[in-house]
Amino acid sequence: MEDNSREIVILLHGIGRTPFDMLAMAIGAKNAGFRVRNWGYRSRRKPILELASELEEEVQRLSSVSTIHFVGHSMGGLVARALLATRPPDNVGRLVMIGTPNAGSCVAEFLGEWWLYKKLMGPAGQDLRSGPRGIARTLGIPQCEFGIIAGGTGKRWGMNPFIPGDNDATVAVAETYLDGALDFLLLPYPHPFIQSFPRTIRNTIHFLRHGHFLEGRRGCTCHGSASAS
Repeated sequence: MEDNSREIVILLHGIGRTPFDMLAMAIGAKNAGFRVRNWGYRSRRKPILELASELEEEVQRLSSVSTIHFVGHSMGGLVARALLATRPPDNVGRLVMIGTPNAGSCVAEFLGEWWLYKKLMGPAGQDLRSGPRGIARTLGIPQCEFGIIAGGTGKRWGMNPFIPGDNDATVAVAETYLDGALDFLLLPYPHPFIQSFPRTIRNTIHFLRHGHFLEGRRGCTCHGSASAS
């Protein structure tokens, strides 16, 4: 095990979830020698940009660490991206986004005007939309090394036949793309649980250490990727 004890990994769960969703990732990172902050935040109460400001406050409270890495599942990746595109800490390390809808979510767009969706998902749920109400495409490119893990079948159709193209039953693979990614990895896991599988954890830790996944496409260009507007 490498000694990464002066490096900290901040974990960010997705919308409507809790730090429990990142528990397996937290254990894996700790076993790999990293310090871990499994950050819980009120994901449905505030817009993504306000959540990014709260994340910045969390980062500012950290001391005696040489490097701060970030791992975000689903919307958690957008919260980290919003911070790292505009106000990255001086000691920023690397970012891994897992199942993150970097181009916005067609599911959120489809459900966005439904009163129950608005009630359950709050302002961040509107930010996730892929249409003009969404902000994912405008969040900028992280000013650090980052990699993307997406869930899918690797075939023309994904786990949910109502989402166009390959998908993890919630987010389309094409929606995860973002210009500037150092590496991209497709894994055959559904959206709610992809962050907890050992294969995902191994590849995430490898990226944090080395800047590429064990099984990824190094130097990849995400065709059709979302760009900052």
